[in-house]
Order: sequence, then C-alpha cells, then structure tokens
Amino acid sequence: MRKILILLTLIVVIASCKKEKKDFEYVTSKFKEHSNNIERVEYNAQVIDTFPGEVVWNNKGYALIEKDITDNIFGFSFYGKRNDVAKEYIYDKGNGFEISKKDKTFEIDKGNFGFIGSPGGQMVSRQIFYLDSIHKSAELIESIDKYILKYEFEDDTIYNVKKIVKIIELNKNNFFPTKVTRTSERLGNKVVHQMILRDVKINNEVVNSIQDYKTKIQDFKIIQEQKREANKILKNKFPVINLPKLLFENEIVNLQTDKLTLIDFWEVWCSPCISSFPKVERLKNKYSDKLQVIGIVSEDKENAIKLIEEKETTFLNLFGTKDLLDEYSVNSYPRYFLIDKKGIVQKEYFGFSEQIEKDIKEMMSE
Repeated sequence: MRKILILLTLIVVIASCKKEKKDFEYVTSKFKEHSNNIERVEYNAQVIDTFPGEVVWNNKGYALIEKDITDNIFGFSFYGKRNDVAKEYIYDKGNGFEISKKDKTFEIDKGNFGFIGSPGGQMVSRQIFYLDSIHKSAELIESIDKYILKYEFEDDTIYNVKKIVKIIELNKNNFFPTKVTRTSERLGNKVVHQMILRDVKINNEVVNSIQDYKTKIQDFKIIQEQKREANKILKNKFPVINLPKLLFENEIVNLQTDKLTLIDFWEVWCSPCISSFPKVERLKNKYSDKLQVIGIVSEDKENAIKLIEEKETTFLNLFGTKDLLDEYSVNSYPRYFLIDKKGIVQKEYFGFSEQIEKDIKEMMSE
C-alpha cells in the first residue's frame, strides 16, 4: 500500500510539473489577453542606448498611456516627460503638444508619427500592447519570476541592420513587459536599446489622465507654427566645391555645374538617407545623359565607405566639411538640392519625394 501511495504521489508531482511548464504560444496568448484589458497604464521608465565607441545615453522619465482604438497613428494617447528635459509632451487625437510650464506656452504638432521620438515620447513603450508577429525565430525562457521572449529577425537590407535580436521580459503575474532589450549590428558596430519599466500602475490604479494634463494647459499661450525661412542659397549661384572623393580621398573633385545637378547630403546614422539610396540611384541611371547626381557625407568616413560598398551605390560621393554644411544651412538629413544648367540653386528638399523627379523633368524641358 505504501509503494502505491509513493507511486501516486510521484505521478501527481510529475503531472503538476508538466502542467506548470508553459510554452511560447501560451505566454503570448496570455500577454494578448492581459494587454487587451489595459485601458490606462503609467510607469517610470529608464531608457539606455549604447552606441559604438562606448557612447551611452541613459535617460529616465515618466509616461501615462491611454488606449484609444480610434487613433490611426498609435492606437493610444500619451503623456511623457523625460527628467532631464524641461518640456512635457502630450499626444492625443492626432495632435502632439510640446509644453513649457516655465513659459506657460505650448506648440501643436499635427499628426506627426515622429512625435513618438520626442523626449517625452521616448518614454513610451508600444510593446505594452503589441508583440512582434513577423520574425525569423522565437523562443520562451522561463525564470522564477518572469517569462522571457526572445525574438530573432531577418536582416534589414534597407537600413543595413543585421543580427537583430529582441528580448522581452514579462511579469509572471500580469504578463506586463518590465524590460525590452533590442540589439543589432550596423556596419559591424553593435547597438543596444533597452527600456526598463518600474512602478507600473494599471487601470484603476492610475490616478492621472490625459484630460487632466490637457486641462492644466488651458490658460497657456499657443505658439503658432512658424514658416521655415527660405535657405539663403536658393536662387543664387552654386558655391564652388573642391572635395575629395569618398572612395578615393587623394582625388579632389572640382564640382562643375554646367549640367543639371542633384546633390544629396546624407550621413551614416540617418536611416531615411539610406532607404532613399535606391531612389537616388534610379534617378542617376534614368537621366544619366542630362543629370549628374552627387552625394556628400561629412561624418564617419570609414563606415560611410562600407555602406556605399555594401549598398553598391554608383553615384559619385564626396567627403564634405562642416563649413560646407554651414554654407548650405544643412542641419537635417537627408537634404537635397537641385541646381540648374546655369549653376543656380533652384530647389531644396527636406527628405526624398516624388517631387524631385517632377522638378527634374520640368527643368530638363526648359
């Protein structure tokens, strides 16, 4: 009888252990179940970014997020505050509000997806509501107090990012993400982005609201959006440029503008610059008899060369200087200039668009 009891006990223990062991599908389905029930959440955040050369950004702040299924940009509203920045940020119903309590003013940024990159927006984690559905592989690692989801992704050939891995740590009690770590390599350099969430409050535990924060700025003065001043170089003669070739630095190019010219200012760290390379390359090949395309990069020569070679870019690239950037008033990227056959700078573009080719065609017909 005793042997039978011991045997039954062992069977119960083994069955219990099997029952407790969770698989990846179970954890992700429970995450979805719990995230669907989140209407409001607030937390303190720490965001650590590690770049090549042991450069580390370590920022802390606070975020309040309210689910809004009618929002077509994020699917939620948020209030965010980074501790080292005096301004506060609200996104609600398609509008971003940049708030200065010191001056009692605020600016409105309408419908800009980039608002998530504002100092306050950097404290907001979209991982609270979503897990990655497209990945190369995924596995579950279980510890005493957390579930750890590890994702590996295909290389991003557009932005030249490789070895992409994301690790999401979930609280075992409520399946809420407490830490998200993303590692990747770009041009052989490792980059790490980590967000840690603490002091988390969900739904009824949350005291504040987006409306409360908006009410506090009702008496603040609205700073109207100011029109961008025209670049002083527009409609003027193109300055003389003598720059070394990026790939052959001993060869100096005296850039002549006796034919229609498109200049592309870019940098290695600028993802939109890199994603636009194929479009610029297409213009160069399509209009090669009447158009010259020149790329100018002014930072990180070594990795710029690697990038050009990996992307198999054939349009001529030069290595620029800070003085040149100042002369052209280039302080954002990518930046394009279209110069006519007489050497006059006719157009400036803040980012690539179809308008560039339209203007090229129009100027060719003149």
